Amino acid sequence: MIYRPHRQRGAVTLIGALFIIITLALMVEVLQRMTASDVLDTAVQNDAVAALFIAETGIEHASYLYANGTTCADLILLNNTAAGRGDFDITASALIGSDCQIRVRGEIPTFGAQRVIDADLRNDGGNLLVSANPDFDEPPGACVDPCRPTGWDGLPAGGWDDDGGPTGTGDRAAYVEKPTNGSGTVTTAGSFGLTPFTVTAPATLTLEFDYKVIATGGGNSTKVTYLFSLWDGTTAYSTEFPVNNSTASAANNFVTDTVTISITGTGPVTITEFRFSMEAKSGQRKWGWLDNLNLQGPGGGAGVHLLQWREVVSN
Repeated sequence: MIYRPHRQRGAVTLIGALFIIITLALMVEVLQRMTASDVLDTAVQNDAVAALFIAETGIEHASYLYANGTTCADLILLNNTAAGRGDFDITASALIGSDCQIRVRGEIPTFGAQRVIDADLRNDGGNLLVSANPDFDEPPGACVDPCRPTGWDGLPAGGWDDDGGPTGTGDRAAYVEKPTNGSGTVTTAGSFGLTPFTVTAPATLTLEFDYKVIATGGGNSTKVTYLFSLWDGTTAYSTEFPVNNSTASAANNFVTDTVTISITGTGPVTITEFRFSMEAKSGQRKWGWLDNLNLQGPGGGAGVHLLQWREVVSN
């Protein structure tokens, strides 16, 4: 049978339509794959950024622990600590000179995104009284009336004992004396305007100091009471350190001791002044000395400085 040409004209159109449909289907598939790839890439990138933030959180956590007494070597024990959608590990820690060098890995487990950073921490060791001439040895030499150690107010010249410090080589100490037997007490006191520093209440600060008390007569009553205070301009935060006769007998030489000062309330408190007083109690003769004040922040230090950090890049 012979087919007329006009009966086959639709085949070309059908082939063209199929070609277009197939092409469009392939384009849709490619677009879907590209979209899925873009979404995945975005998710992985977001996780990588989150992992970096988590690693930085690890630095902050390590700084807190280091400031509060954890040794640099023990920071490496900090592993699998949850933070946000992931966790961080301290993978290395070593004390190099005065700096604690740590390596922190932050990870988001969904796609295994990780970021690693190195950081150098330095514990500044406290002594928030460092600007206060805490050993009373400035100006050098004899403290001749009306001299008083640099920066300190309140104590008269007689309240300072030259060559009265722990070493006995010209260092000065704050001093109180009840020279005669009988009733009545003798008090001497001093204060220093600090370089202001802020703590978050409630907080506990530690004051280390050297003292010596000499008392005549027996009994175990209090011979000398030391009172230490921090001041924020409105409130005094104080603590007492009484020395009885048995303690005084053991303190014919200077003794190092500590007290804690509680900062009560909540929120930031800015400390502006440090005060102390020494009260020689009534009764027989007695003497008291005070030297080498070292005021430390929570955990024994004023805090940890983050010297530097950098991301560890590896291929």
